[in-house]
Amino acid sequence: MKKSKKKLIDFTKLKKKFKKGTNMKFSIKEVIIIMLFSLCIGFVLCFSLASIIAGKSYFRVIKDLDKVIDTYYAIVDNYYGNLDSNSLVDGAVEGMISSVGDSFTSYSNTENTEAFNETINGSYEGIGCSIATYQDGVIVVVSVFDDSPSKKAGLEVGDIILKVDGESYEGKTSNDISNYVKDSGKEKIVLTVKRKEEEKDITINLSKVEIPYVTGDIIEVNDKKIGYINISLFANTTYKQFNKKLKKLEKENIDGLIIDVRSNSGGYLTSVTDISSLFLKKGSIIYQLKDTSGTIKKKDITKEKRTYKVAVLINKESASASEILASAIKESYKGLVIGTNSYGKGTVQQTKKLLDGSMIKYTTQNWLTPNGNFINEKGVTPTNVVELSDEYYSNPSRETDNQLQEALKILTSEKE
Repeated sequence: MKKSKKKLIDFTKLKKKFKKGTNMKFSIKEVIIIMLFSLCIGFVLCFSLASIIAGKSYFRVIKDLDKVIDTYYAIVDNYYGNLDSNSLVDGAVEGMISSVGDSFTSYSNTENTEAFNETINGSYEGIGCSIATYQDGVIVVVSVFDDSPSKKAGLEVGDIILKVDGESYEGKTSNDISNYVKDSGKEKIVLTVKRKEEEKDITINLSKVEIPYVTGDIIEVNDKKIGYINISLFANTTYKQFNKKLKKLEKENIDGLIIDVRSNSGGYLTSVTDISSLFLKKGSIIYQLKDTSGTIKKKDITKEKRTYKVAVLINKESASASEILASAIKESYKGLVIGTNSYGKGTVQQTKKLLDGSMIKYTTQNWLTPNGNFINEKGVTPTNVVELSDEYYSNPSRETDNQLQEALKILTSEKE
């Protein structure tokens, strides 16, 4: 048989056609070759530039992921049964994260990431109340946020929610109502509530709501005024709320302050840094950060400070940022820490949002107390160890809260 010869493109002729003054006329095949050649060059340049900017070799990364890709297509192409490709990818990422062996390095899918962002940013689009489903299936309003749409509309704690926009929610849960409000896309909703024996419709406008992470008031004991502030989470809005509440209490000439971070799981490092800076002298160490490059001391750089007595309440569920605040007050402010040993989380995490809106969180540093103590898996040791009494658990109130009462007793004592 006669062998057919493949006609090759003469790149020398192509080059001549590009010379100045040449009448450039190309065949269809030549145009296609030029386009493909340009795409290849562009691809290589883009990949090289991305590698330079990110400091990573993406060619090496792709090679490292060969096994993952092979597994993915083997399952997708051959598995007998229904598959969700998104779940496969989520599982692969979760597996990668879990293999790190650090419980604080984690992966959140898009839905959980959205909820996390609302919580940690401290605001969301809604009506501004908390509801709960009781054991008998009744959905009840348990709190109404100050200055919220619910507050302005007249919703009250204890109201029983019967309907939303005319639809009965009997047999459903508080989560069903929350999801409806969140996903409705409406500018206002109508809640039908039962208050005492009366049913009434309450129209509530949806708007941006700031979650109240800081509450407080003044407790008067032995002719002295002690400020009390509870912080439930160190979110993006917590410092602003704390500073506002603190200034309000100080206008009443408080003699001391109790900061309650019991069962506070932590939050933003910047938030607790700013709150600690309200109390410490300029130059005082708030905490230290340690990584592979060494240790740096985070110091107070503000002029603001306090001199009155301060006590921090902690328990075994006080973690991370709560422990940073307790350590700063204990070691740099020389204040009191009352309660039981805290959780013991001495690591710092960063978050990264992935392309599909999901998120990974990974450990980058250890943090140390002002005196250089590493409290991981140990916790902050209180200056005054006080176990919460059984009486409080059976009848919770300020009077039965013996940890709070111990703080009040010490802060109102004349003895320094």
